[in-house]
Amino acid sequence: MSGLTSLWLTKDGDGRIAVDPATGLNPYGCPPKPDPALLDFGSATASVISETAFAAAERLCRLLLPSGRAVPDPADLHRETARIGDELLHLCGLPAREGIRVFLTASGTDAHRLASEWAWAGSDRPPYILAMEPNESGRGVPDALCAPSHGTLMPMRVRDDSGLLRPQAAVDGDVLAAARQAFSEHRPLFAVLTDVSKTGLVAPRRVVLQELERQAGQPVPVLVDASQFRLAPASLKSYLNQGYLVALTGSKFVGGPSFSGALLVPRNFPAPLSIPPSPPLPLGQLLRWEAALAELRQFRTLPENHVRDFFRKFASTVTAHIAHHPQLEALPSGAPSRDLSAESPGWDNLQTIFPFLLGHPGTQASDLLAPQEMQAVFRRLPEIRSSGAEGAIRGRLGQPVDCGLRQNKPISALRLCVSARHAVHAINNGPRGAEQIVAQACAVLDEAAKIAGKLREKP
Repeated sequence: MSGLTSLWLTKDGDGRIAVDPATGLNPYGCPPKPDPALLDFGSATASVISETAFAAAERLCRLLLPSGRAVPDPADLHRETARIGDELLHLCGLPAREGIRVFLTASGTDAHRLASEWAWAGSDRPPYILAMEPNESGRGVPDALCAPSHGTLMPMRVRDDSGLLRPQAAVDGDVLAAARQAFSEHRPLFAVLTDVSKTGLVAPRRVVLQELERQAGQPVPVLVDASQFRLAPASLKSYLNQGYLVALTGSKFVGGPSFSGALLVPRNFPAPLSIPPSPPLPLGQLLRWEAALAELRQFRTLPENHVRDFFRKFASTVTAHIAHHPQLEALPSGAPSRDLSAESPGWDNLQTIFPFLLGHPGTQASDLLAPQEMQAVFRRLPEIRSSGAEGAIRGRLGQPVDCGLRQNKPISALRLCVSARHAVHAINNGPRGAEQIVAQACAVLDEAAKIAGKLREKP
């Protein structure tokens, strides 16, 4: 049955989860089965399914495909879709009485497409869509947002040409200038607040969106792109109470397999939504969400203060390790900055994505690896090495992200990420559990630097 489960985990998506027969991996570098020996710190891109999550998916697969049945019963798919949606809301601390509707989708990109399609279904003028630049939000996001409504993307830049963070005042000014352009042309505006981006940023600020609404004289529809799912229930609820749509996925911070998206719709969303009934999910999508919920259930049992303490220790140690390593350079990021009115800071106010640049050993600091070399490090890090590489570890990082130029040469950043799964292991195994996870993260960074050092060696 495990082979059948692995097969279905790659179905009902697109080419991004198709497995290469030669490697057994999808384009994200993930197999459709557990790999316990892999030190996986690549959750900003995708997560390799864990043994616990795979077992949950396999149980559901057995239930929906009993012996002799090749395809699931449609009634069973409808029932399980409703159950998974209800449990997702419960695990997010959103009781049914609050009227939040959940629509499970194939991916976070599909959630963006639905949000744009529904929000402007009855409009006779295409909207301007304010969103973070694709390098930080995702290559498929602009088309997903603009195509359904024939809208025009107004990309918001959060980094300058060298990859450094732009001043907050400059980012705020760009947001308001874009809004004024939309208003002057009497076109509707749709804003996307990214929480968090590929490199761990939150933008635009909610206070700026409120100023934007004041200038418009009416509410402006907002989609929170929380596809990373790196936010605590209090932050999620605050966004929904504001009337914002929220897009989530179970495949990144939570740790489920790729292609498990959701769109949360509050009762007080300001645009006149045209929402059809939620259809039942196909089997592959159901299994991926079931796997993600198995991870989320475990994470939600952890005491909030313990999670916060672990993430603080992780961030402190990893940040120092990068700072003192001769081949590593941190890409400016830091802790997410949210202007939310939560009663106390949650774990989601701590940094969980650590982007970094790699240099060649013994060279000037400016001699950074080119994007294609960073891709080579990303690909080689999880490989099983030959006997000549004794002591090498197998790890995974987030795929390189293009982040600007240095000395007129393009650069990109790999990303080391801590996830819900790491917190579960660290906290459930006491002090040694936390020490083990932190040590593994530093070992993966060191191994990436070793691989970088070998890239220019003569064959």
